[in-house]
Amino acid sequence: MKHIAQFDRFANEYRRYKLIQSRVAKHLISNISKKGRRILDLGAGSGEVYENIAWPIELFVAADASEEMLSLHPPCQKILCDFDDKVCFEKIKPLKIDQVIAASSLQWSKDLDKLFTNILTITSNVAFAIFTAKTFKTIHDLAGIKSPIYKKEEIIEKINEKFSVRFEVREYKLFFSEPIEMFRYIKRSGVSRGEKLLSYRQMKRVIEEYPYPYLEFEVVFAWSE
Repeated sequence: MKHIAQFDRFANEYRRYKLIQSRVAKHLISNISKKGRRILDLGAGSGEVYENIAWPIELFVAADASEEMLSLHPPCQKILCDFDDKVCFEKIKPLKIDQVIAASSLQWSKDLDKLFTNILTITSNVAFAIFTAKTFKTIHDLAGIKSPIYKKEEIIEKINEKFSVRFEVREYKLFFSEPIEMFRYIKRSGVSRGEKLLSYRQMKRVIEEYPYPYLEFEVVFAWSE
């Protein structure tokens, strides 16, 4: 899978480029009201969720499809698996998880309906933070391309079909000294889904015409009540 290969390639640099992911994880965890004791982190990366949990827990399971990313994660129980694969959840079921958390990862799912159905086989207690198609919107508009991730409305609709949650939508800005630094960030941060969407001509146009000193992000947060 493209986004997994991208994480593997830049895993050692990821910690330096995870600024937005860290802010998102902190907000997600600090607003959890229904706290689990046996936690599964889907798309765990290098440990942003783990590092923000302050309440007593019995078990923390980090699941990720990138072996290189899991190698960066703090010590805990780790499972190498793709959350879009039902086999992933079959591995996890015996662990008696009582909360699933996912920060900055589920936007890569190929099928949110199927993913949420599989999560429900484990628990209905969830906390999600999912980037929307409004992330990098100006870049996509200038290049004349469609975002590869889900729209806000689609994310909210699909979560509502499966879970009883409260929502919050937040926008973030990350400032840069020059446009080329933005592309370097996108490539190494893991936010780009690992897909090369811009041709050389499109990238040149964006660098020349991008009107802001920042990148745009939009995130849907969802917490079980």
